[in-house]
Amino acid sequence: MDRLIEWCWTHEVECKKLFSNSMQDAREEGRSKQQLHHGKNQIYVEMAKAIFLHDEMEEFRSLAGTNPGVFANSIHSHLDVLKTKYRKQNALLGQMGAGCTYEDLLSNDRTKNILAAIEKDFPWWADLHGWWHTNPAYNNTFSAANVGQDFAKHAVELFKL
Repeated sequence: MDRLIEWCWTHEVECKKLFSNSMQDAREEGRSKQQLHHGKNQIYVEMAKAIFLHDEMEEFRSLAGTNPGVFANSIHSHLDVLKTKYRKQNALLGQMGAGCTYEDLLSNDRTKNILAAIEKDFPWWADLHGWWHTNPAYNNTFSAANVGQDFAKHAVELFKL
């Protein structure tokens, strides 16, 4: 798991392609939208190399060197499992944590104890939250009820010609 998270931190462009990269995100960050030229599967293959080329099992190291594509479906499935676990932990925060950054949650007296319990059970939550906290595909507590969202502004930006 740690190798997967480490790979994500060191491959920011690929993670944007996998985990968000909506036009809205790109505009807010002052960048262009990243396009998937080879599809997500190619990114999963690159992740597999990084993870399994250093595995303790010789068979996995060998496969990662000669045919890393055999791990692509496993990487995809594992990311889906992480998404499910991430959502389960977010349910503990409920709407208190909707759209908030990790730092915001950590500094809030009402959420920092919940955060401690989440991280004890799921130590990768903070990393995932950094990538997924405003993406409704991953964080289903991020909703229209969140304060500070300027939907009118975003609608105007989406429909600019």
